[in-house]
Amino acid sequence: MTALIAEITGFIAAHPGLTWAVAFAVAASEAFVVVGALVPGTPILMAIGAAASLGHVSLAGVVVAAILGAVAGDGLSYWIGHHHADRLLSGWPFATRPALLATGEAFIRRFGVPGVALARFLPGVRSVVPVVAGMFGMRPAAFYASNLVSAIVWAPVHILPGAAVGLLAGVHLGADLDDLAVPAAAGLGIALLLLRRAWLRRSAHSAVAREHEP
Repeated sequence: MTALIAEITGFIAAHPGLTWAVAFAVAASEAFVVVGALVPGTPILMAIGAAASLGHVSLAGVVVAAILGAVAGDGLSYWIGHHHADRLLSGWPFATRPALLATGEAFIRRFGVPGVALARFLPGVRSVVPVVAGMFGMRPAAFYASNLVSAIVWAPVHILPGAAVGLLAGVHLGADLDDLAVPAAAGLGIALLLLRRAWLRRSAHSAVAREHEP
């Protein structure tokens, strides 16, 4: 994970004009089954926020790009699930990973339409809920409303903390901080991602323990 983050942050520093495209692609990729679980979106988006705060590219622009990417990624996953449910059930990825389908289905049944928004913030279900929502017939209007609203919240939450790191570094340490601020923001993102995953595992273990209580 750290090697991928280093490569992407290095690319951002070398090609600031493509930062918006990276923000769009990272936000979109988080919505895809299996692929989304492999993309460390939080650290990368925070690094992008730091790069934007240093003046390489418009901060508002990268936030908008991330919102559009998040909406597009979830929308495409939903469309695939809605139109190709039979193929997904009998082929990749659910034929070989039935636990993914079970997790997504249980989440949708428990939370319904608001679950689309909630899942965007949870690494364990982030990449499976949109396609499962399509497979199990969630109404398009309801899905896309939840998709859009949650993306508008999700993108700033993941980009602005990185921008704050860049701004604080600029205030206290002076200019020309590409070599410090961007990796520092990525490091903050890694820490937050690991803490969130640890909290989710602990919550899951607590839920299992409660189910087995006499």
